[in-house]
Amino acid sequence: MKNIKHFYSLIVLFSLLTLSCRQITQSVDETFHPNDSLVKKYNKENHFGTNGEYTGTTKTSTTTSVQRRQEKTIVINGDTVNTPEMELKAKEMFHDIELLKQQKDPVAAEKIQKRVNDFLKEMKLPQGAKTNIGIEIPAIKAKKRLLSAKELEQAENKLKKLPQYRNKEIIVYESIHFYEDGSINLALQHPGNPKYVDKYHYKDGKWSEPEPVIARNMERRTFPLSEIHFADAQQVIKNYNVKAAQVEGAKPTSDAYITIWDNGMRWNPRSINGSRERYDIQFNNNGTLKSFRQE
Repeated sequence: MKNIKHFYSLIVLFSLLTLSCRQITQSVDETFHPNDSLVKKYNKENHFGTNGEYTGTTKTSTTTSVQRRQEKTIVINGDTVNTPEMELKAKEMFHDIELLKQQKDPVAAEKIQKRVNDFLKEMKLPQGAKTNIGIEIPAIKAKKRLLSAKELEQAENKLKKLPQYRNKEIIVYESIHFYEDGSINLALQHPGNPKYVDKYHYKDGKWSEPEPVIARNMERRTFPLSEIHFADAQQVIKNYNVKAAQVEGAKPTSDAYITIWDNGMRWNPRSINGSRERYDIQFNNNGTLKSFRQE
C-alpha cells in the first residue's frame, strides 16, 4: 500500500511540476483540477480512493539478482506499469521541461505539451485534454528588415504628399539612407528658404516632423527627388549580394544608401571586401549593376 501511495504522489507531483511557476497557477487549476466532479471522475476511472489510496489491482513481484533488487509494478486500466521506471522517466521529463522553459522560444509551451504527452503515452497514462501551459516566455520580436519595393514606394509617395511640399519640387540634400530595420533617413531643402535644410526620419509608416540641420555646399550636394526611386534600393542590395557571394570571405549587405555630389547621385556600398581580394562595384541610378572590377 505504501508503494501505491508513492505512485499516486508521483502522479500528483508530475501534474504540479509540469506546470510549476507562479505565472501558470491558473492554468494548473483549469487544466488538471477544473472542478470537483472531474477529480472524482478521474479517481474513479483510475481506481483512486477519496484519500488517495489505490483501489485497483496491484501486483508485486520479486526477482533475485546480485543486488537483490525488488521490482514493483501496478496495473492501470489493464496495463502493467513499472513504478521505478516511471519515476526515472518522470525525472528525465522534468529536466527536459526545465530546459525548455529557459529557452527564449515562442513555441516552448507547445514543445513542453508534446514532451508531457509523450511521457503519458509511454507510461500508458490517460492523456486527457490539451494542457494550457501559460509559461512566461520573453517576447521575441521578429527581426526587422529593409522595406520591400512596394513599401519603399509607399514611403516615397508619403514624402511627396507632405503638406509643406505640396505643389513644390522636392530637393534632396547630401544623402538618403535605407536601413535594415525598415527606417529611412534623409534631408531636404527647406520648402520656403532654399538656403536651409531639414532632416526627416521615416519609421513605422510615418515621416517625422522636420528638424533643422546646418547645410554646406548646397550647390554641390542637392539632387531632385523626382529622379530618385526608393524601390531601387532593393535592386542595389540584390546585385551587391550576388557579387559578394562570389568573393571569398565577403559579407552580404542588408542596407543601402545614396550619396549626392556635383548634382549627381551614387548608390552605396561601392566596394566588396573579401578575405583575400577587394572589388569596386558601381550601380546605375536605377540600381542595376554598372561595373564590377577587382582593385
